Amino acid sequence: MAAKEQEELVDKIQKLVRKKYGEANVENMRKLFDEYDRDKDQKISADELEKLLKDADIGNGFTRGTWVKGVIGALDQNADKKIDWDEFTAAIK
Repeated sequence: MAAKEQEELVDKIQKLVRKKYGEANVENMRKLFDEYDRDKDQKISADELEKLLKDADIGNGFTRGTWVKGVIGALDQNADKKIDWDEFTAAIK
């Protein structure tokens, strides 16, 4: 993922956190992570990430799948095709 895309990702996710919880701090980031971790496996899957990106207004119906692949490719450090909390916070800070 290019720097420009990562900057957009961080900016829009922080805006979504502020919209939902008031402040873009670590505690509220965790609330957002947990909200989108629908199956409660402590990881964000591709489907869960797609919903998060849609709600954060990242990409559109045509480009969101590419965003999902790019985000997972850039953030998934343990190659399980999901984003865990540590991977999420490393990218969003």
